[in-house]
Amino acid sequence: MRILTVLLAALALPVWAAEPVAGGNDQLVTVVASLFGVLALIIVLGVLGRRLNLPSQISGGQIKSVAMMPVGSKERVAVIQVGEQQYLVGITATQITMLDKLEQPLEAEGGAQFGHLLAKFNKRAN
Repeated sequence: MRILTVLLAALALPVWAAEPVAGGNDQLVTVVASLFGVLALIIVLGVLGRRLNLPSQISGGQIKSVAMMPVGSKERVAVIQVGEQQYLVGITATQITMLDKLEQPLEAEGGAQFGHLLAKFNKRAN
């Protein structure tokens, strides 16, 4: 073990004796700036992905959100489609509850229909 340490130290001697490279700080600044640029790009793309509600590829396209309506600060009601069937679900910060299985599917751009469906469901629940 001691021989290995002496050998490695001997191999490192030329590095210690080398002159500092001119412009070493410029390279460091370039590397740090590039790192921050890549991190900023990742953050910006993540924020845009959430704002535009881009579909995730985790489910393989089998589950998609048809409509969503907030009903509180952290609560919302959504219609999700699994295959050909659609479900009305309640979403809170801690759980997701299936409220109803829809007999007549909504279309993807059915915001007014969704509000009407929610009002109908509320009347039936009361």
